Amino acid sequence: MDYYYFALITVTTVGLGDIYPTDHLRVIAGIASLTGFILISCTAQYVYKTMSHQED
Repeated sequence: MDYYYFALITVTTVGLGDIYPTDHLRVIAGIASLTGFILISCTAQYVYKTMSHQED
């Protein structure tokens, strides 16, 4: 369960810091956090465009 918790915290870019990756896993954690940031940003942009389109 620690792995799932760490992945969820990293992808959502919260990064609480109670579990730390070591060695080469630090690179994977960085990529995962960047991916999560991009996914959240794209989703927010899509929702904004959809809602503003409905107002017109």
